[in-house]
Amino acid sequence: MKTENKFIRILKDYPLAVLCFLVVLVCLAAIFLRGDAAVELSLKEDDLNSRIRTIDKNVKSSKDLESHVEEVKLLVDQLEARLFDRDERAVNINFFYALEDRLNVRISNIGQMPTGDPVFAKGGPRALKLHSTIAYNMSLSGSFDEILIFMSELYRVDRLIRVADFQISDSNRNGGQDTLDARLRVVVLAEND
Repeated sequence: MKTENKFIRILKDYPLAVLCFLVVLVCLAAIFLRGDAAVELSLKEDDLNSRIRTIDKNVKSSKDLESHVEEVKLLVDQLEARLFDRDERAVNINFFYALEDRLNVRISNIGQMPTGDPVFAKGGPRALKLHSTIAYNMSLSGSFDEILIFMSELYRVDRLIRVADFQISDSNRNGGQDTLDARLRVVVLAEND
């Protein structure tokens, strides 16, 4: 009884302090019971704010998007115009013979390989998804400078060509002329099979 009287007397003497103490207890209980939800809601808020920032960046980046799409389409069309067609063997080989006349080398043999370069084949280390390759083995002769100019010209032409391998040997073993023989393996980017 005495403890009840003491409690009632404290309640009558300090009603505001007791009320504040009860409010603090209720708040602590609410925080304790809802603490996990607060952390979860805080994480969701951070995620949504991150998405909003990404959307804002995308909106800013999408300015002039239509003109960029047209520019990319034009570049793709230009690239596709530069590709070889595997079925047009004569046209492809004549391309190389046209370089022969202009660069003073003599091409004695050109052979289109039945498959492209294995490095770029499906399952290879540098597999191409949108295009394929055509490999050519060619033998030619000329001076060292003419052969180098020929290989350099292969890089500069409108087509996408790469000299994958080459061997140069002396054609005149008895030391007569300045002519060398060269064997090249050339890889050309082509339309997809």
